[in-house]
Amino acid sequence: MLRLENVSHSFKNGSEVLKVLHNIEFEVKEGEMIALLGSSGSGKSTLLNLMAGLMKPTEGHIYIAGQDIVKYSENKLAVFRRKHIGFIFQAYELIPTLTVRENVELPLVFQSVPRSKRRKKAMELLEITGIGDKAEMYPSQLSGGQQQRVSIARSLITEPSVIFADEPTGNLDTKTEEEILRIMMTLNQSMNTTFVIVTHEMEVAAQMKKTIMLRDGYLVTPGEGSGPEAPRQPEVIALAACEEPVVHKPEVVAPAASEEPAMHSPEVIAPAVTEEPGARQPEVVVPAASEEPAAPEPADAAQELQAVPSGPEKAGDES
Repeated sequence: MLRLENVSHSFKNGSEVLKVLHNIEFEVKEGEMIALLGSSGSGKSTLLNLMAGLMKPTEGHIYIAGQDIVKYSENKLAVFRRKHIGFIFQAYELIPTLTVRENVELPLVFQSVPRSKRRKKAMELLEITGIGDKAEMYPSQLSGGQQQRVSIARSLITEPSVIFADEPTGNLDTKTEEEILRIMMTLNQSMNTTFVIVTHEMEVAAQMKKTIMLRDGYLVTPGEGSGPEAPRQPEVIALAACEEPVVHKPEVVAPAASEEPAMHSPEVIAPAVTEEPGARQPEVVVPAASEEPAAPEPADAAQELQAVPSGPEKAGDES
């Protein structure tokens, strides 16, 4: 259905050549629903444009429905896209002046399909996507999730060989995201339509049957089920490594060490010494004695020193 062979692409910036994709090779079978996973700058948007025939690769071949689209002229590519390729955009890209039904019908207008036939088909798809009752409303009257349902119906109306969905849940909340993914998976199974979901969200990629991961323009961990696990593993290890380091232990050890130093010990010992009132009395008496530096008679000084032991009794009398 979709096959890439040795696809590389470069951009020229003056005299500089920047290579953004390197020898990409993979295959998507008919009826598969895969995720093209990569962070910003990984090259997934460029690869999407190449697969959709919006750009031509610098090297390699891209086959859709058995046709090498790299060899097609621009006019032939435009005709090929109308018939074989469907698009679902992150920002919905609905025409605001057309009703919901008219937006869904539009691809068939370019194929000169009779009005009655395209109207019938549009209504069938709107019923399948759950918004048949909104057919005569305008995009501005719909929620984000409802507009994306219109976009999905529009992408299916030509019965394309493959549908490229560029971040289809990027503008949606978690609950609506789950609903949109469920609709696409149901359509994939019931209509056997091939889907390529471009995303940077691991949760979205994990629900696909196959994941193709890009990193810095290189294909990483291709194969069924291997794409989502590869990036998750380092994340788990990294978090586990930083949960036990010196983040919490120093906080526990440091206070324990600082609770017993000389900060509290003097406070405990000092009150024990000063619990007796007489222990404070020398502090009062001694300064009093030192206030008179020139004692006239040694006998008076000796009497004062002898009076110090009797301090507790004086303190008792004062109390």
